[in-house]
Amino acid sequence: MTNAHSRPLFALCTIGLGASIAPMDFAVNVAFPAITDAFALAVQDIRWVVICYVITYASLMLAFGKLGDVIGHRAVFRAGLIVGTLAFAACGLAPSYAWLLAARALQGIATALVLSCAPALIVAASGDAQRTWALSRYTMTAAVAGIVGPLIGGGAIQLIGWSGVFWFRLPVALLALALLARLPAGDTTPQPRRRMTWSASTLLATGLAALLMTPALWPGTGHAGWPLASGAAGTLLLVWFARRERGHAEPVLPAAAVRDPAVRLANLSSVMINLVGFGIPLLVPYYLARIGGFNAATIGLLLAIATVGVLLASTVAPRVLRAAGQQRTTQLGAALVALAQLVMAFWPAEPSIAALIPGLVLHGMGIGFFQVGYADFIVASLHARDRGVAGSLTVLTRTIGVIISAVVLSSALQVLEARHLADGLAAGDAFHAAFRWVFVGSGLLLAAYVAITAYRAAR
Repeated sequence: MTNAHSRPLFALCTIGLGASIAPMDFAVNVAFPAITDAFALAVQDIRWVVICYVITYASLMLAFGKLGDVIGHRAVFRAGLIVGTLAFAACGLAPSYAWLLAARALQGIATALVLSCAPALIVAASGDAQRTWALSRYTMTAAVAGIVGPLIGGGAIQLIGWSGVFWFRLPVALLALALLARLPAGDTTPQPRRRMTWSASTLLATGLAALLMTPALWPGTGHAGWPLASGAAGTLLLVWFARRERGHAEPVLPAAAVRDPAVRLANLSSVMINLVGFGIPLLVPYYLARIGGFNAATIGLLLAIATVGVLLASTVAPRVLRAAGQQRTTQLGAALVALAQLVMAFWPAEPSIAALIPGLVLHGMGIGFFQVGYADFIVASLHARDRGVAGSLTVLTRTIGVIISAVVLSSALQVLEARHLADGLAAGDAFHAAFRWVFVGSGLLLAAYVAITAYRAAR
């Protein structure tokens, strides 16, 4: 198990298994109707099950990545698995909705601890020479977990109710914890005399949380005061954080992550591609149900086809990276996502499964190429001692894109649908027309972004 050939594979399996508790959270979406019934909730209140979790892990990601760089990535990853087991039990035992939301926040802490240091551990175990291979396989394990999680979660719900989507991940975390103890030493060791800047990390985490909460507060608050206050508070805290960081001997964000134009552009590209790409899990299920008339099982299988595209791209991504380079690989991924959006925009009013597959596969392949190329670039751009921050950046930028997408694309669909209904279109036709324009607009936006960045890179 510890020879040179088996060690990277064992590390990949161990760390991939532990990190899979995050993508397996897609299973919670399957339990939304059951949770709503169990706690007698209004439908719009279920969104807080997602918000409490996502905003917690997104706001803490960079701070925990920095903590891993200071005290060791394995220690932070192990803490995440321990907290995760407690969180899954707390969620499964929740006697009230408030308890469940608090437990989901605890789960967000566990996810931030695990995901912030998983890429650094995998790269350290594989070595820099195998970095691209390791990151591509890590992307593949996340894609597989995203497929398997909802399937197991659905079966667990049938057996024991809504809590099953939390209980089935507890043994996964425990198994990863046991395997981690057998993983040979070799993760990035903390540097001598490095210190954790807790005050700056606290400012960063609270500022990000307040800023990310802003779009979540818009619907259902009754007035604009709360989201405006949250946005203002987040902005002020992040400005304060930036001033504290300036000239600090041990900043949370290394200079390359802030000052390097190529790194800034890569992070912006991640936000953009996820802003556009999240339209598939967000809006396509409604198209499949309302226009296609597919049942829930078929919709789940169709969405899984996109993940098959991620697996395909992740398999060949190392070869593409060697041949084309990091920048062109990420541009290829973004271009494929833009093309997929335009293909889906012209899905017919009476769809067949065969007509839907090409767009979904294109989307998945685009995401796969981009994720591997982007992660490889960020990890290579930052110093080896900042690998925790590098891995955290890739998750944070993805999450920011998803949160913006959830607000912008759903609002655009709602506005366009209402306008078409006012023009006298039938309900199904109004939705289909709105769906088409949202996907045309988002596809063209991403295509224009790819063209502009490619032109700038060629100059």
